[in-house]
Amino acid sequence: MLFSFTFEGNLADEPELRYSPAGKAVCKLRVGHNTRRRTTAGEWVNGPTMWVTVTCWEALAERVAESAKKGDTVIVDARDDLTVWAYLNQTTEKPAGQLQVTAANVALSMRFAAAQSQRTAKPATEQDPWAPSDRDLEPAF
Repeated sequence: MLFSFTFEGNLADEPELRYSPAGKAVCKLRVGHNTRRRTTAGEWVNGPTMWVTVTCWEALAERVAESAKKGDTVIVDARDDLTVWAYLNQTTEKPAGQLQVTAANVALSMRFAAAQSQRTAKPATEQDPWAPSDRDLEPAF
């Protein structure tokens, strides 16, 4: 059975990078997904914000902590280990919930702002296996 949960939202805080006792990098993100709907009159109405706590591990955690900033719009591809924490909002006394996921991937969204790649060019190989050689090649057909 295939499970996929992908969502887009804005980072509420700076990514928090820590290391486990075993030395593995772990990064926590707080992502708010805003719901906005158009009424029958054609006006936009803001709905409740869904808050998701996202955990990233190892190399992904370090890259997210280095690249993502508070306010950035991110796209999170979550693994299949979702957890929901129900609670009573102390201010409004209404039931609420908190969703927690582990990220398989996190990407900066370019829907509202540009993003810049940090990828470095691969070093040139000493010998290109696809480059033509000095000897004459016969056609394959």
